[in-house]
Amino acid sequence: MNGLSAIPDWFALRWANARPRSRLVIGALVVALIGLIGLTPKSFFGVPLAWPYVGLSAAGGWGRSGRGFGPMVFLLLFGFAQDASQAPWGSHALANLLTYGFSAMVTQMADTERTPLLSFALPVVTLFFGIALVWLTASISSGHLVRITPMLTAYFATLVVHMLISPLFNLRARRVGGGVSV
Repeated sequence: MNGLSAIPDWFALRWANARPRSRLVIGALVVALIGLIGLTPKSFFGVPLAWPYVGLSAAGGWGRSGRGFGPMVFLLLFGFAQDASQAPWGSHALANLLTYGFSAMVTQMADTERTPLLSFALPVVTLFFGIALVWLTASISSGHLVRITPMLTAYFATLVVHMLISPLFNLRARRVGGGVSV
C-alpha cells in the first residue's frame, strides 16, 4: 500500500522540477488526446453530450503564465485542427489566440496569486470570453444568430475540464529545494 500512495508524490515532485518547455509539451499532448477523443460519437442513451473546447482551456491556462511563442503555435495548431472538422478556417485559431491574449492581459493587470477570488474568477471569465468569440464567429459565418444553449453547455463542459486539468497549463517552473522560479 505504501508504494501506491507514493505515486502521486513522485508525479508532483517531477512536475515541480519540470522545465517550462516540458510542461508545454505535456499540456499540448493532453489537449490533443482530449481533442482526438472528441472525434468519437458522444451520446448517453441517445442524448448527445457537450464536448469541451479544450483549446480554449489551454489558452486560458497558458495565458496565466504570461505570453510566449510556444503556446501560440500550439493554440494555432489546435484551432486549425478544430476548424477542419466543423468551422470556417481560422475561426477557432483566432478564438484561441484572443483568449490567450485576454488571459495574459488580465493576469498581468491583476495580482491573481494573492487573491483567491481572482484566481477562481479569471478562468470563468476567460473561458466565457472564448466561448462568446466562438459563438460570434459561428453566427457571422452562418448569417444568423446561432442557438446559445449548445454553446452554454459546451462552456460548462469546458469549465469543468479546465478545473480538472488546469495545473497542466502552469508553465511557471518552481524548483523544489531552493532553486530559482521561472
